[in-house]
Amino acid sequence: MVKDSTVDIKKLSPRGLLILDAAQNLFYNLGFDETSLAMIIKDAGGSRRSIYNEFGNKHGLLMAVIQRQVKTQSEILTSINRDLEAKEALNQVCFKFVVGMLSPELMSLFRLVVQQVVKFPELGEMIYKNGPMTGILPLVDYLTWLTEQKILKIDNCHFSAQMLMEMAKGPLHTRSLLLPDKQVSDEEITYQVTKAVDLFLHAHKM
Repeated sequence: MVKDSTVDIKKLSPRGLLILDAAQNLFYNLGFDETSLAMIIKDAGGSRRSIYNEFGNKHGLLMAVIQRQVKTQSEILTSINRDLEAKEALNQVCFKFVVGMLSPELMSLFRLVVQQVVKFPELGEMIYKNGPMTGILPLVDYLTWLTEQKILKIDNCHFSAQMLMEMAKGPLHTRSLLLPDKQVSDEEITYQVTKAVDLFLHAHKM
């Protein structure tokens, strides 16, 4: 059973941050099931009590790893420049977002999560609630503003924000998952993002 809990990364002790870094590295390189608490303690120091006190259990550690990555991606979305034309602003932020999503760290995390949610469906529900549904809120806020300014016509800003991110990730995300050794260039990301933003703006034009 997976306990529904989240960790406030800002409140972690220095030891807790070391444990989180060690767990993330081991999860990515060995897998969740293959990583033991003893391995994490060996790399980070501390004790089982340190892990239990700050994270609850190993699944709590996984959730903390996910939360930190979601926060990083969400911070990208908060950087939208409202002084720019909508097309340029969306192209900029989507490019940064996709670069992050296609990074080795995010690719490793995605594969890790997919393995775990098959065995623990409730973990998938927690991740979805704390990840895509919450992390995308800065973009939702921007699209709401564009609607209020009568720049775009959007009926459901949360749904449209999700669709834009999915289009921006596009086939390059699938390719990176299935062909990890095939590098994605900035030019490929720019092309895909530009097409996605153009489609999005056309669909929501006034």
